[in-house]
Amino acid sequence: MVARKKILVLSLACLGAVGGLAWVADSAVAIRAERAISTAVADNSNLEVQPHVYLGGVPYTQALLSGEIPRLSVEALDVDTPGLGLVNARTEITAIEASGHQVFSGDLTGATAEVFSRQLGLDGVAVGEQLGMTDLDISNPYDISPGGGPAVEVQLTGTPHGFTEPVTVIAALRLEGPSFRMTPFEFPEVPADRIEEARRAFSWELDTRSLPLAGQAEAVHVSGGSIYFTAQRRNITVEFSDLSPLETSNPSDYDDTDYGRHNAGS
Repeated sequence: MVARKKILVLSLACLGAVGGLAWVADSAVAIRAERAISTAVADNSNLEVQPHVYLGGVPYTQALLSGEIPRLSVEALDVDTPGLGLVNARTEITAIEASGHQVFSGDLTGATAEVFSRQLGLDGVAVGEQLGMTDLDISNPYDISPGGGPAVEVQLTGTPHGFTEPVTVIAALRLEGPSFRMTPFEFPEVPADRIEEARRAFSWELDTRSLPLAGQAEAVHVSGGSIYFTAQRRNITVEFSDLSPLETSNPSDYDDTDYGRHNAGS
């Protein structure tokens, strides 16, 4: 009886050791591929800091049998973007059909994927640069979880040109085709005789195809003090340029500062 227990304990220990070694090996392959992707994206975009890369799948090397990497995400924070300042960009690609070499190397160039999604976050500094305000604060006016979509609302607080103190407005964020509009409609902390000035100061128009979204924005939402734009494409062929946080849909169509029109002078 004692001998059987010892054999069982040894068997379980061996199985645990084998499982542990397999997990270590799988993690090493995934980390190597993630590092290769991160380096390639940083080099392609001339980023000072390499982005965070995550390859989904547990275990990751199951993709060798299935031929599919479930998910790839690339997150780059505080990317200095011409005309916008520092922005945060997150790219996610799902259902990537990859060869064994691509699974091991992380070189996914030429692989196909079902869905490409890019989310771009502009904080108060980035949006404030467009409005000419250095103290802009962005928040959700109703303290609820952001839903996102073609229409949402935002609370903005800042000191426009010509004002001596910060004022607060609530604005509608609207997507109409490729166009984005931010239009104030409530003025809870604005002097009554300066509402029109505040309306113009906080108004902003933008062609979202000029943003580094690799397509026009399909949704907008407010979260964590930033305005987020999201774009998607389907059935893509993967290129490292797709993962660049600086890519626009038609880069040659826009100059470095063509990020919309501010109506303060209207």
